[in-house]
Amino acid sequence: MLTEEQKKEWGRWAKLAEANAQKMLKPGDRLRVTKCPGTKRWITFSHWDGCWVVSKSGIGDYHPVNVDFVNGLPVDFAGRGIHD
Repeated sequence: MLTEEQKKEWGRWAKLAEANAQKMLKPGDRLRVTKCPGTKRWITFSHWDGCWVVSKSGIGDYHPVNVDFVNGLPVDFAGRGIHD
């Protein structure tokens, strides 16, 4: 269970990731995302639905904090350091 401080930190990372991703992503970009329960998959970015990334197939439950590659290059929209 997360502490209140940890929840605030995750919320800060999520907002930062969203702001940075919205500046960078454009339709057609290929993203590698982590989806529950930790499965990594490649999707094609279509558009935004609030803070959610929507894929070309219409699935819109990907958050930019869970994107780790864009067009084959590693990214960390939240600024936590590149990870695999």
